[in-house]
Amino acid sequence: MGDLEFNIYFCGMDEETFSEQIMIYKPNSRITRCFTEAALLQLEIIYVSELIDHLKKDITIKESLGACGLENFSIETVYIQYHGYLLRIQKDKPISTIFQDFETNQLEFAHFVVGGASIHNETSYRFTIHPDEKIHEHMPHVHVSKAGTEIRYSLETLLPIDPLVNPHKRDNKKIITPFLQRNHDKLLEMWSYYTKGYTTPDIAQDGKQFYSES
Repeated sequence: MGDLEFNIYFCGMDEETFSEQIMIYKPNSRITRCFTEAALLQLEIIYVSELIDHLKKDITIKESLGACGLENFSIETVYIQYHGYLLRIQKDKPISTIFQDFETNQLEFAHFVVGGASIHNETSYRFTIHPDEKIHEHMPHVHVSKAGTEIRYSLETLLPIDPLVNPHKRDNKKIITPFLQRNHDKLLEMWSYYTKGYTTPDIAQDGKQFYSES
């Protein structure tokens, strides 16, 4: 075995990478915890699941992830960082076995807190929750986009906040509103998680990102 580094990355909005189902953006902050082989032995951590359980008790991590984030923090969402690749851990296993498999004495694990989410439907509409909505934090809403046109819809009334134009005007009653009705609970949950559970950094005059001291 050897030394182990575990990084929890908090990802912001960046249109460079996203899949059809959910957007995952470039990290702009992280929490890092380092463990020596001796520390893991002293903590009686043998399996990856035991390491995750230990990290879930970390006060800073608990406060940063929140209840929903902690629930999502599991074997299925942890990766091994290796030579620029992210390798999913298929099943729980002893950490010593992973060291042996990669023939290394330095392991890096990663877990990503997603900074925004997007749901698609069969009509090519995208329904997106943005994390950087502090100016609208008391106005739950979803961004509905198609063909370069984006309209905000209230998640309280399910009515459009912005003036309707095509294709939204044409599809509002038959497609958009029914979709919002069917997915209302899920979208509200996404809104609550991404707006309250993620905080964007401030931007200094030189363009660097930073978090103000509390």
